[in-house]
Amino acid sequence: MKKIGAIALTALLASSAWATTYSVQAKENVIQMENGDVKDASVYMKETGVITNIENRENARMVTVESDEGGITNFMITNDTLLFHSGKTESFGADKLQKGMKVEGYYDKNKPMILIYPAQITPELFFVMDEEHMGSVKVGKFDESFLSLDGELKLNIGEETVLVNQQGKKIQQADLKGKELIVFYSIMTMSLPPQTPPTKIIALDTLESEKYMRVMNIIEKDHYMKDGVKMIPLRKVAEELGYLVISRGEVNGAILTRDGENRSFTITRGTKSYGLNKSIRQFAVAPELIGGNKTYVSEEFLNMLLSDE
Repeated sequence: MKKIGAIALTALLASSAWATTYSVQAKENVIQMENGDVKDASVYMKETGVITNIENRENARMVTVESDEGGITNFMITNDTLLFHSGKTESFGADKLQKGMKVEGYYDKNKPMILIYPAQITPELFFVMDEEHMGSVKVGKFDESFLSLDGELKLNIGEETVLVNQQGKKIQQADLKGKELIVFYSIMTMSLPPQTPPTKIIALDTLESEKYMRVMNIIEKDHYMKDGVKMIPLRKVAEELGYLVISRGEVNGAILTRDGENRSFTITRGTKSYGLNKSIRQFAVAPELIGGNKTYVSEEFLNMLLSDE
């Protein structure tokens, strides 16, 4: 499986009046604690509906989804999106998506998104709900007794429950604690709260929110616009995310690597193309040298820095 990537970036969701309106439509999962504090029951917001159109885009597939209330959302499905069949609990190829399918899309509410209408979202999670193979999905955080923080579901994990991490490797029950979980289940009790013997649980890797907010603060304080695209400081952002940035005069740019990862980026100023290992990718706007010593890249490159492609 791929590591969850960032949402296509243009501006902070929370900074827009339009975004405030949109967040009412989306389902934000927060709870009120006894001491008055508000706590996230999930880092994800959910959109549900039926696929009405599918378009192939460069390195993505745009899936238009209409909700029961008539709201329209364009989901940009990329290689970083985790797709699953809710009933079979199996990975689902984007090429198998079809009009008329009922789907659920989840995106990290702490990350920015393109501020346009219809909403365009690059979801971290995308589920196909099939009436022939019935199954439900719960995405959220759970306490030590495996009661969801929103109090909606209690997990009775048994020997037959498949436990894996985001990369698909088997893990132990203890490894689930403190993680955002994808829970697949088919039956539950009529008790309060409902209980279920889950079929499969996936423990998700999530970017530390504190580190992510530091990155966003860097971008908000140090950026400029070119051709409608936000340009961000390459070194500051990459180093905050743990990358080693090596200036290379022979390529008029830099090479980025990170410990423990078998991949590297080669950036060339003035050229839209950049290298990811042996593959070639494209920037929306070519990197530029500003002030004689700072390289700026188009903001969507943050997606690649956060991904595990």
